Amino acid sequence: MSAMSPLTPGFMVVHGNRLDELRSLVVSWMRLYPLRPLENEIILVQSNGIAQWLKLALAADESADEEGGVGISAAVDVQLPGSFMWQLYRSVLGHDQIPSSSLLDKAPLTWRLMRLLPQLIDRPHFEPLQRFLLDDNDLRKRYQLSERLADLFDQYQVYRADWLQDWAVGKHQLRNGRGLSKPLPAGNCWQAELWRALLEDVGSEGMAQSRAGVHQRFMEAAAALDEAPSTLPSRVIVFGISSLPAQGLEALAALGRFSQVLLCVHNPCRHHWADIVADKDLLRHQYKRQARKQGMPAVLDA
Repeated sequence: MSAMSPLTPGFMVVHGNRLDELRSLVVSWMRLYPLRPLENEIILVQSNGIAQWLKLALAADESADEEGGVGISAAVDVQLPGSFMWQLYRSVLGHDQIPSSSLLDKAPLTWRLMRLLPQLIDRPHFEPLQRFLLDDNDLRKRYQLSERLADLFDQYQVYRADWLQDWAVGKHQLRNGRGLSKPLPAGNCWQAELWRALLEDVGSEGMAQSRAGVHQRFMEAAAALDEAPSTLPSRVIVFGISSLPAQGLEALAALGRFSQVLLCVHNPCRHHWADIVADKDLLRHQYKRQARKQGMPAVLDA
């Protein structure tokens, strides 16, 4: 791949235990393989501070030893992962199919909860919310609670879509990473009931706009694509993000079929540590030094 030639698509993951070295790698890569004129560089970060730090490195004077920047920081579109993922969904599924914002996003969800909570707190399972909303003449408590719950459900849509799927069909349970389920604590059953009430309120159109539902449609559509839509970026760089949900990684991997995706992982360990196994996982391993003792539970808690 030579400079100014079309970028080779792919999904690259680079680990490093020093963030400054990862920054140097990103700057060198952008300098050696620039985008075409009038194309914006898409960089996903988790904070404005990281974005400014990276821009300063880009704007540094270029040096002969390839340790400097490119002399200018321009045409750099810095975004948060969540907003970029929604734009990516719209690019593949179509702007006419996916609105610019979901009915279940945090902002509209806050006001929807403000309206729904008075109708729900007298139902079974909502006793904790009922106690919290006592003596709320100025509605300050209701607004604060609605805002916190909207943020909570927004995070659930990204990180725990499996929980929301179970709650939507009336299952009061929590699934772990291994697919095992345990009952939802009695004091938290109101969360499942509240999510089901929200889905009933937004209707089928709103349910189709949930992040979990849109993500699944995106993955199916991306797998069926033969060529990239014109709205997809040529390159996406993920830098300085400490964690990404599984949905984000899946979407970036799917994007890697058509775009160049560079994921820089700040790994605190300089050695390979994928072989580290937790004690409970050792107990689950099929090669045990001794047989299971009588009375030992068949399934260990996560």
